[in-house]
Amino acid sequence: MLIGLDWLQWAVIACLLTLPIIYELNNTFKYYAKFILYYILVMLVGIVVMFYSLLRPRRPENARLANWLVNHMRCLFGLSIEVRGRENLKYDEAYIIVCNHQSSLDFFAMMEIWPERCVPFAKKELLYLGPFGLALYLVGTVFIDRGNREKAVDAIQKTSDEIRNNKVKVFIFPEGTRNHEGAMLPFKKGAFHLSVNAQVPIVPVVISSYTDFYSKREKKFGTGKFIVTCCKVNHNKRPNRRDVPNLQTTSGNKC
Repeated sequence: MLIGLDWLQWAVIACLLTLPIIYELNNTFKYYAKFILYYILVMLVGIVVMFYSLLRPRRPENARLANWLVNHMRCLFGLSIEVRGRENLKYDEAYIIVCNHQSSLDFFAMMEIWPERCVPFAKKELLYLGPFGLALYLVGTVFIDRGNREKAVDAIQKTSDEIRNNKVKVFIFPEGTRNHEGAMLPFKKGAFHLSVNAQVPIVPVVISSYTDFYSKREKKFGTGKFIVTCCKVNHNKRPNRRDVPNLQTTSGNKC
């Protein structure tokens, strides 16, 4: 029995010694290992933010803790961010941020530039992601049922009222889904109808390509740097419904 136990211990030790070598030599193993760590940490952030937010649920201010935790978490992955035009987000009035969506790693960019009193717009399915989904709910996230147009329109109307009454900012990925291929997908109209209903401007934000350090197709996830550009807009200009098609096609080209 003791001899068998010795062999088991040596096998475990051998595996532990081998894993760092495989990690350094095999990009696919590194890719999955880093994403497993990433999602574990995101869930842990969700748990901490969830318990913190129970004291005052559905408040945008609860996102400050997530902001602090995620910005420190990013250092573990060797990723750095250069922000250009950050001053364009330092505005006391409400506005809507529209941003391109490449990967779940966009979470790092979001938290790096997250302004005061801002809430995310997210698909309803994210609500069911355990502690992370509950944390999203408790920081005031607006969930959209994309399969039910009536509920989606109702959510946009309620959010418009919240924006007008409480000067809340909203962060939206208008492409509606992740796009790993570089070029932007067509924008959905929800963000622009929200802008018109609430009579607030849109601030386009562009996250540069991750191709130097990340590729889903090639199973690459290394260290590196990317740029987040916050575009300048005229906060005094108020959109109308005739502007929606133009806003939808030009917001990604503002910077």
